[in-house]
Amino acid sequence: MRKIFLIVMIIFTTQVTLAQSKKINGFVSDATGAPISGANVNVKGETNGASTDFDGKFSIEVKPGATLVISYIGYETRNVVVGESSTIDVKLNSAASTALTEVVVTSLGIKKSKKSLTYSAQELKGEDLVRAKDPNLMNTIAGKIAGVAVTKSAGGTGGSTKVTIRGNSSTTNNNPLYVVDGVPMLNISSIQPNDSFGNTQGGNRDGGDVIGLLNPDDYDGMTVLKGASATALYGSQGARGVVLLTSKKAKEGVSTFRASSNTTVETAAYLPKFQTSYIAKPGADESWGAAQSTPDHTRDFFETGITQISSFGFSTGSQNSATNVSYANTSANGVLPTNSLSKNNFSIRQMGKFFGDRLTVNANANYTSQYVTNRPTSGLYFNPLTGLYLMPRGYDFNEYKNNFEVFDPARNMMVQNWMTDRDIEQNPYWGLNRNKSKDGNQYMNGSVGLNYKVNNWLSVGSRYNYDRVTSQFDKEIYATTQGTLSHVNGRYISIDDVSTQNYGDLIATINTKFSDDLTFFANVGTSFTKTSINDETVLDSDPSGLGITNWFTLHNFNSNTGNYQNYGFRREQQSVFAAATFGYKNMLYLDVTGRNDWSSTLANTGNMSFFYPSFGATWLISETFTMPEAITFGKVRASYAQVGNDVPAFYTSPTSAYTAANPQNINPTVGPRPGTNLKPESQDSYELGTEWRFVNNRFGIELTYYSNKTKDQLLTIPAPATNAEGYQNYAYNGGIIENKGIEVLVNARIVDNDKFKWDATVNYSKNNNKVSGLPEELGGTVILTQPGVNSYRYSLINGRPFGVIEGINLKRDDQGRVLLNADGSIQKTGFEEVGNANPDYMLGLTNSFKYGNYFLNFTIDGRFGGDVMSLTEAVNDKFGVSKATGDARDAGGVAIDAVYAPGTPNAGQAYAGKYPAESYYSQVGGREGATGEYVYNATNVSLRELALGYTFDIKNSKIFKTANLSLVGRNLFFFYKDAPFDPNISLSTGNGLQGIDVYAAPSTRSIGLNLNVTF
Repeated sequence: MRKIFLIVMIIFTTQVTLAQSKKINGFVSDATGAPISGANVNVKGETNGASTDFDGKFSIEVKPGATLVISYIGYETRNVVVGESSTIDVKLNSAASTALTEVVVTSLGIKKSKKSLTYSAQELKGEDLVRAKDPNLMNTIAGKIAGVAVTKSAGGTGGSTKVTIRGNSSTTNNNPLYVVDGVPMLNISSIQPNDSFGNTQGGNRDGGDVIGLLNPDDYDGMTVLKGASATALYGSQGARGVVLLTSKKAKEGVSTFRASSNTTVETAAYLPKFQTSYIAKPGADESWGAAQSTPDHTRDFFETGITQISSFGFSTGSQNSATNVSYANTSANGVLPTNSLSKNNFSIRQMGKFFGDRLTVNANANYTSQYVTNRPTSGLYFNPLTGLYLMPRGYDFNEYKNNFEVFDPARNMMVQNWMTDRDIEQNPYWGLNRNKSKDGNQYMNGSVGLNYKVNNWLSVGSRYNYDRVTSQFDKEIYATTQGTLSHVNGRYISIDDVSTQNYGDLIATINTKFSDDLTFFANVGTSFTKTSINDETVLDSDPSGLGITNWFTLHNFNSNTGNYQNYGFRREQQSVFAAATFGYKNMLYLDVTGRNDWSSTLANTGNMSFFYPSFGATWLISETFTMPEAITFGKVRASYAQVGNDVPAFYTSPTSAYTAANPQNINPTVGPRPGTNLKPESQDSYELGTEWRFVNNRFGIELTYYSNKTKDQLLTIPAPATNAEGYQNYAYNGGIIENKGIEVLVNARIVDNDKFKWDATVNYSKNNNKVSGLPEELGGTVILTQPGVNSYRYSLINGRPFGVIEGINLKRDDQGRVLLNADGSIQKTGFEEVGNANPDYMLGLTNSFKYGNYFLNFTIDGRFGGDVMSLTEAVNDKFGVSKATGDARDAGGVAIDAVYAPGTPNAGQAYAGKYPAESYYSQVGGREGATGEYVYNATNVSLRELALGYTFDIKNSKIFKTANLSLVGRNLFFFYKDAPFDPNISLSTGNGLQGIDVYAAPSTRSIGLNLNVTF
């Protein structure tokens, strides 16, 4: 009986003791309601404690009446007495320093305290992406981030954007990795130009990129991770830097409907200058005839473009769920006649919490559909601008505009009406209406993620993501199109591309402390990425042509020679990784990461695995010593990392490849050089930096120095025709690309009072680039853009920067005088370096003013140094249509300092008088001429973005929460520019065709209205 009584008393006592403790679920936020991650929650007088997770939440067992002490560096400590409620919401007021409390999104979507970062990471808020909208959101960051060069495509609205972070580092790929909510996205283009003359299969067209298909209104901000230390957890995918996008999330207990409308008008800007004083000789197709006034027909060709972007979003949140739904529509008419775009974005995101908030489930789906009619092309073929610019003066352009086709009784059909049969020229309106193209892009994305909070210090999450991109290109080419481009009965081209990516990961996150002084944060995980890119189906009636004139169906093809299917790219990568951050007294932090990848593209190399580590340290000086009152925050950081970049698909497992140009040769395009095992590129990266803030964060400066060396570049050389493997080219490793540079970021709140605020940000970056180690058997040179018959090529050369522009110069003596042959013709060199496409440094200035309800924001973007070349100017000169040729004729010829070359009868004798203009420009101008004379300084400073607006005072409104209206503009004007075209336009977002203009569509300036309303 006593034993039974004793057992009952023990059970009763235990129950009473347990009843004295209760589980408290809490939420810690700042004054604005934003969650604070890593806040300390301690029970006063006890050792029991907890930390908030990334959503600011915590749970702890505590007795009623106990006092919780909630603290976080940079905030005032709060004491909260535990009462009857099992939930606690705590808001912490900011202390003097906010630099200690900022949270930034890093690799894998992990939020970390910015003060602990050992590398450079620069953020932009969501409003920076939508203040002056562009259909491609990456164009809106130009001039805003140090070390990031943003170059808009010449493909017009809907074109891709070239983004380069800290210079070019690879011969294969220099595009950054784009990541949405921690998951890598498939950002590809179905095609990018690499021919200066223009592709005969539809012209030099830009297939667009996936990042340009996203809706910028869906994102709360962007973080750019620049160095290898910051991106090491993404492995080879992040070797060129990472751009992180964070989706908007619903707030608990708040339902919001937002709508925005952005309407802008675009006008063609920075057109070539033409002469209007001379016409063509009778029957000639070049304008070297008699003096006669003629109108400039080029400007009237371009139309006023209109772009309308409408976006709608709904979000609602509760304690256990959140929903975000959005839709956006973009419709645009370009400055080229018949060019139009239509894009629709749909997105839904859903979050739910289960099992007492331990399990969080996220799911989202996105779909984008975009169609472009007559996407602008560059180059000399299928380009309406060549006919527009080069039309012989003296002809009535309106006659050809209104009658671009005429009836031919012999063929009983309408045929092209034009005065010449040059392969680079057609009637512009024939090209637009009878060579019409249609581009379609569809992007589908779906993902699901689970995160289970095991306890206060451990959580485990897993994500799966699927991307699918389809691209279609359709071009109907009517009979009597120029013979180089089309069969006599016409031509039909239809190209379909499909790309997919599967991504999954499993990550454990540990967030704890070993003692009051030592904290520990770690991630351990595994992931896989399976990619299939540009599986292509090509239907092309050439070279055999159509059987029945202008009947554009596969059934009408004379043969199947031009029809084929090819695999584009296959890769599966499996990875394991780990990262740990140790913190000591909130003033010293040490980062250690490691990742190992196994890549399918390294099959047959003997080693499919490659490992890369990173190490970094940060010291918060301001938390170690008592600083002068003017110094709010100070830190120094250093890091080292290694990253790899595996080889393209099918290099180590060569496969047959079919091309219509050579249907009998299906040998693999490339394979490993005999005796060579291909291996990944390897980059060693060092980074040093310091950050300081002064006068209660009114002024801040961040300095970074980096040094990156990328070894084992992937190179190809023509294989011997008799090689046993049958490869067309050999691939092997060789060459080094180094990038060294500095970045400076300065922030200042210059004026801060109740009525007027003025914030300014200045960023400066300088990158020095050098190529070395290219094999001598290649002549120490790798050509990225082959010249063909053109006097331009883009090359890598030992001892020179990545991006050397090579051309042909006038041959000169030691005194700089032009050398002439005996007949007076001008001597020219072979190919040699004539310019460098890389800027010496870049500078961006962003200002934000607020006066009452009025606001003004503008960004000035400057690139200093570097060179660009214009084949447009060269060809215009040869055809006698440029202003320069008119001025030369007005002056009686071209004044040149020239002498007859050694070995001629008049050796050393100076050329007398002025050189005849037609003879001079016929030799110097043209696609095959002395292109060194058409190289210009690429330095330019532009007003990149402007927004002037008013925020309506609607505090008493029962319908509206916020509303503002603004006047916006993009690329409004240049403060300085030397080149005759916009040097910030790129013909390709690939490695080739850089620093060159070949009849690219002119850049546009836009101005319009932006309305944002929240209900």
